[in-house]
Amino acid sequence: MSTLTVKGHRDFGVLWTGRAISQFGSDVGAVALPLVAVGVLDASAFQIGLLAAIAAATTLLLSFPVGAFAEHRRKRPVLVAADLARCLTLLSVPVAALAGALTFAQLCAVAAVNAAGQLAFAAASQAHLKALVDGDRLLDANARLESTTWLSLTVGRSLGGVLAGLIGALGTLVVDAVSFLAGALAVTRLRAPEPAPPERTAGRRRAELLAGLAFVRREPALRRLLAGWVIYAGASAMAFPVSTVFYLRDLGFTPWQYGLLMGVPSLGGFFGARVVRAAAERWGMLRLLRWSAFARGPWYGLIALAPVGVAGLVVCGLAFGAMLFFSSIANSAQGTYRQLRTPDGLQVRVAALWAFATTAAAPLFTLAGTGLAALTGTRGALGAAAALMLAAAFLSPARE
Repeated sequence: MSTLTVKGHRDFGVLWTGRAISQFGSDVGAVALPLVAVGVLDASAFQIGLLAAIAAATTLLLSFPVGAFAEHRRKRPVLVAADLARCLTLLSVPVAALAGALTFAQLCAVAAVNAAGQLAFAAASQAHLKALVDGDRLLDANARLESTTWLSLTVGRSLGGVLAGLIGALGTLVVDAVSFLAGALAVTRLRAPEPAPPERTAGRRRAELLAGLAFVRREPALRRLLAGWVIYAGASAMAFPVSTVFYLRDLGFTPWQYGLLMGVPSLGGFFGARVVRAAAERWGMLRLLRWSAFARGPWYGLIALAPVGVAGLVVCGLAFGAMLFFSSIANSAQGTYRQLRTPDGLQVRVAALWAFATTAAAPLFTLAGTGLAALTGTRGALGAAAALMLAAAFLSPARE
């Protein structure tokens, strides 16, 4: 296939900048908000878990309504509004804290608004990307966005921790809020005319809400792609808490070694995204999608065999980095294939469906993983996660 670069595409560069700033802001905030809860309000472990649960519940409840809302509106105002809403709610926290009026209920509201803003921004930006970039440049555009995501995972949360140590958790939230303001301003600099949004079908609200689901159900390739993604993402959710116990208890990694393992391998995702365009030129989109899905699968099985000590740290780091390398390639190819197969009038709702399915499945897989670890041990549960990831690859579409 022919894939062209978006290098030099001014408007894509602006959108990329806006998304990158918002992404880094989200990752910094993911560290700062719990620190505020603990440091300012002396929140319990249950309350910290509740903040995360509220964010997940918001995604579940609002995926379809937000998708339908954003679909029928111009995407740039949605992007700007999502960033401004997150900016203002985050700024409300240090203001309330300085006034002695901060409550845990306010933090819960902030977590909900931020989750809704993240959902709206991600879905609208994916839809707007297809309108902004020609189809033969779409894979390169998605790969560049994917590389930013992985770089943010490597740097953003670490930066959040460093900032919290230097200027405190409340000061870090201010930085986070300013990042969303900067992201909103970046979007306003887009110059190309935005296409008119699709018109709403009168009197069919339920059909409008579920139109993305109905479309995917009619498309065998996208149906398989969604099922495979849910299984893979679920297996990742299943492995995460188990691997944490495995690293810290079974392999005896120190906190700094664990932090290193959580951060540095994400560079594999960054580098994977950078080779996607060349790989697609050589092997084609669908072939790349299918074989990268297989290549990302077995690495938790290798992690399960890791020995104790420095050798185990090296094995886990290399295996985790390799998994993220191939996951990044598969994610870029999957996102591009989905965008190309989805009509323009359904882009936001199909993207919201992916977010809903992933969020809904994650707790079920997590519970299954912890239960399996109790029965078979952490190594057995990690091996099962690797088997599920490989199984998910068989659902990748093999042909148009």
